[in-house]
Amino acid sequence: MIIVGGDSFIYGSELADCNGVVSQSTFPALLSKEQEYNCVAWPGFGNDSISRTVIAECERYRGTNRAVLVSWTFPGRYEFRFNYLTRQRTLHWYTINSWDIEDGETIKKYFQTWNQSVFNSQMRHIKTAKETGIYDFAKTFYHHVGSSEYWETYSVLKEIVYLQNYLKSNRIPYMFTSADVSVFKNSTVNSNDQTISSLYGQIDFDRYFFFPSHDDNPKGFYQWALENKYAIGTTHPLEQAHIDAANLMRSKFDELVKEYLEQDHVGNSVSSEIKRIT
Repeated sequence: MIIVGGDSFIYGSELADCNGVVSQSTFPALLSKEQEYNCVAWPGFGNDSISRTVIAECERYRGTNRAVLVSWTFPGRYEFRFNYLTRQRTLHWYTINSWDIEDGETIKKYFQTWNQSVFNSQMRHIKTAKETGIYDFAKTFYHHVGSSEYWETYSVLKEIVYLQNYLKSNRIPYMFTSADVSVFKNSTVNSNDQTISSLYGQIDFDRYFFFPSHDDNPKGFYQWALENKYAIGTTHPLEQAHIDAANLMRSKFDELVKEYLEQDHVGNSVSSEIKRIT
């Protein structure tokens, strides 16, 4: 089983087969064709949402032959467990991002192509946030804490190390990639701050896949798709970007995930046969 975590890019938002269900056309789905595919990604997830849901799913299938593929999302998204129901699918859990407190005209500027239904959906989302009180909370949080590059960077690095160490301690093979890599190259990382440096230094970049770039600066999936002018929906790369991304990642995926699963499957089969005979 391949357990996959991520945001809307990994859920498959705006792909043709994503009609209220997880898409089978995303790059992790294409990479996992020969394995059982278990995607816990969700649109709007933050990095803390991703680590929480991946660990929960790994625990749910403890004792089974499983591996993990995670695509980390943008910094600046933060998940909280509210004391009340948020009127979202995740019940008490809710990931806030800067769009929760933006006005309509500002949100329009993020769209690569115009989509009225997507825009209307976001406006309804903001309306619900105002009705539940989350809007006021998010506005205060971003004013005092959440808009800081330091806090963004600290929060993302912490989640990467947290999940990485969980997977390693439980001997679960894994591979990480990202939608965006700005968290690895910014003034906070370059400041030699002890807290940031200690987190950054713990990340096992040998298990990370970065996308190639024309300027030799590694990119995340979304950055790479924009640079190479792939077809984009409102804010999501479409099918061809996922196909080409999967092809780029395949050898690394096989090295870190698929081959391990196949070897472990053979080992488990032999072990089971020995136990049966004895």
